[in-house]
Amino acid sequence: MTDFNSLIEQQFSAFDPDYSDRKGAYADKLAPLEEKLIAAQQTGNSMAASDQYMIECKWLLLYTADWDALEKKMAQFEKSLKNKDQDWAEEQVASDGSWGPCYDQWFLKVDAMIDAVNSLADEGIAPDYPLTFLAPIAQPADLVAWLNSQKTSRIFADGLDRRDALGAVSAALSEMCFKSEIRDYFRKYVKGFDLSDDYIAAYKSWLDDWQDAQSGYWGGWFETDAGDILKSPDLSLTFHNISYQHGKVGLWPAIFKTTLAIRDDAYPFGWKHNGDFNNHNNYDVAKIFDLGWDEVDSGSQKSASADISTILDWCLTKSMTPDGGFIDDPTFYNSVGAAYYYGVSFLDQIGYFGTDIPFWTDHAFADGPALCCKIQKKMKAEKLDDDEAEAAMEKLVDACGNCG
Repeated sequence: MTDFNSLIEQQFSAFDPDYSDRKGAYADKLAPLEEKLIAAQQTGNSMAASDQYMIECKWLLLYTADWDALEKKMAQFEKSLKNKDQDWAEEQVASDGSWGPCYDQWFLKVDAMIDAVNSLADEGIAPDYPLTFLAPIAQPADLVAWLNSQKTSRIFADGLDRRDALGAVSAALSEMCFKSEIRDYFRKYVKGFDLSDDYIAAYKSWLDDWQDAQSGYWGGWFETDAGDILKSPDLSLTFHNISYQHGKVGLWPAIFKTTLAIRDDAYPFGWKHNGDFNNHNNYDVAKIFDLGWDEVDSGSQKSASADISTILDWCLTKSMTPDGGFIDDPTFYNSVGAAYYYGVSFLDQIGYFGTDIPFWTDHAFADGPALCCKIQKKMKAEKLDDDEAEAAMEKLVDACGNCG
């Protein structure tokens, strides 16, 4: 199987022979700025503008070789850290109905939009302005054209890995088209965008065509300087396509086989990050297995069960502290709350907190409810209250009640 992380690195080096050195140098410059942002956020300030600058900096670093753009964005990021009054950056933009005013990249505005829409949908509140910024994908033909333009990267020619843009927009579209509460919200409240049945059908057809017949996975395609086109098995993109479609996808035996085969490979083309497991990826894997469990044979189930047991042990012994905390990994998560959200989500997905027998094993976990309460108490003691921490707490309360 192709090592796509190495392939991408090689293709960037074909575009810019100094790529590795320059990437390392900029990573060293970005790290202390990110540390300052995290410290400011830990005081209870969202630092929304700085957060947007940081996210785009990381995208420029990881998915492009556009050093001039990265230099400019890092300067904006550093300057923003001096001003703690950044609530304005959370508001919808009047001129085009977008969110994320500090983003230059359109796809990042789409990503910010779907987060905002989820919050608005929970409250039953309409956006203040029409979502005209979605014009590049507003019609079915334009949608398909944009997706096709992002599906294949030619890094050796233009120094751009399109995977992140494709993943962000397709994930947002999948929520809009397949998540009933978001679909209904768009149809009732959103102006400037017509989420019709024809639009959803066009997107679904494109998704089905995108799924790889060999691996069962979805992922970016890479044209190399040798003229080959290689289709990557992307765990995150595959998870979103399966999850938002509630498991109503084809090729389940191939999906299980590929998921098991990439266990020891590096994210996003495997489960591991920096050589070890990660609760975000563990959650994705567990949900994929759960949604497809009844679609595969007993041999596939047995192999998946063994791997779930392995990552459960890692979660409990390596990713957690004895007092119920989750250890943050700033090289992967954007906040401490995110570390809790994905740790809780993984344990919840595999049924660890409940008293019923989970889908993948023959017994419940006697210490699960107590751990659920211990995590709650740790989160309250740490005063974690960002959106992801709040979502984690909701899952904990649903699983074992409010432990006080």
